[in-house]
Amino acid sequence: MNSKKVEQKALIGGIFVNFLMCCAGVLVYNATQIEALFVDAYFSAITLISGVFSLSVSKISARRSKKFPEGFFVLEPLYSLFQSLLTIVLLAVSLIKVSLKAYRYFVYGQGSLMNVEPVIPYEIVMVLLSLGLSYYYSRQNNKINHLSMMLFSEAKGTLVDGLMSLGIGIFAFILFFIKQSSPFGFLRYTGDFFITSLLIMLTIKMPFQVIKRAFNEICGGLLLDQDMQKWIENCLKKHLLEIVSIKSCLIYKIGMSFRIDVFIKGKAKLIDNEKLSRKKVLILKELSKKIEFVHLEFCLC
Repeated sequence: MNSKKVEQKALIGGIFVNFLMCCAGVLVYNATQIEALFVDAYFSAITLISGVFSLSVSKISARRSKKFPEGFFVLEPLYSLFQSLLTIVLLAVSLIKVSLKAYRYFVYGQGSLMNVEPVIPYEIVMVLLSLGLSYYYSRQNNKINHLSMMLFSEAKGTLVDGLMSLGIGIFAFILFFIKQSSPFGFLRYTGDFFITSLLIMLTIKMPFQVIKRAFNEICGGLLLDQDMQKWIENCLKKHLLEIVSIKSCLIYKIGMSFRIDVFIKGKAKLIDNEKLSRKKVLILKELSKKIEFVHLEFCLC
């Protein structure tokens, strides 16, 4: 299993799709000046730029050197952390801009009529591309047992983009039938404030989910994936319990790299180191079915 190749293939596909989305989004935003599309268009632009960086990180994170014998895997959660922080900043800036626009309309009566006609066909395409890409990221990450922090981050970010496109498209469709003279005519001037605020409230949780996982890995926290932890512990018990007692097992994950510290105590007065070494080879062989980069250490207690 070459998890890095799967990850890089998915990221390259994402870069291509995000390039198309970015170009289309910027053009439609410049044509309509609908502030909700700022989030949509420039979210795609940021995703495109970050996708290029993520591909670079994926290619160098597994490299080892004398100074860094365990590789640069910490770059993976670092990338995800900064990408999610940037997403939050973008959402905050967008909310401030639409709030100021709504304030000027309701207080001073200043505002421009929104042109929603180009929005509907554009958003249909964006929804299909975004949700399809998010599914593609998740499916590729599933192939490597959800080990890629970057694919997890990209899937969440693209899902946010897709949901925002869906919301904007639905709202644009409704606005298309609202006349300026109707009681809801004000929405033709301030509708992007309401839809942007609603979408941000619905999607803001996703980048924080990524931040939580990334921060845990950067700070050396224990593995959060309970299913993976149980599978590793069962593997250790299967091979070790006949010769030693397992007092505790600490599992750490940084990017795609795992470190497993197993605290053992011999059942006899002396531990057969040769037999223990053979067991270690068997354990690593079994773990390699799901984990490509793993470091296993036994600690006597």
